[in-house]
Amino acid sequence: ISNAGDGRPVERDFAFVVDAQVEALTLVNAAAGADKALIERVAVFDQFTGLEGGKKSIAITARLQPRDKTLTDAEIEAVAAKIVEKVGKATGGVLRG
Repeated sequence: ISNAGDGRPVERDFAFVVDAQVEALTLVNAAAGADKALIERVAVFDQFTGLEGGKKSIAITARLQPRDKTLTDAEIEAVAAKIVEKVGKATGGVLRG
C-alpha cells in the first residue's frame, strides 16, 4: 500500500509590512520559492496601503502540500521560517506584528 499523496495540505497565513512600491507579485514569488517541493501555491488575500513611513501590508496564504506524509509542526514551522526569510531578502518586508 502506497502512502504517496496521503499528506494533508496545510495553509498558513502571513502578513508582511513592505515599502509601498513593492509589488505583491514579487512577494508572492519570493514566498513560493522558499520550498518549491512543498509549497503548492501562494495567494494574496489582503493588501492595505497607507501605513506610516510609506509602508503597506500584504497578507498572503501559503498552501503546503506534502507528497508522502502529513507534516509535523516542526516541519511546518521550518517552511514558515524559510518563507519569512525569502520574502525579507527579496522585498525588505518584515512580519506584521
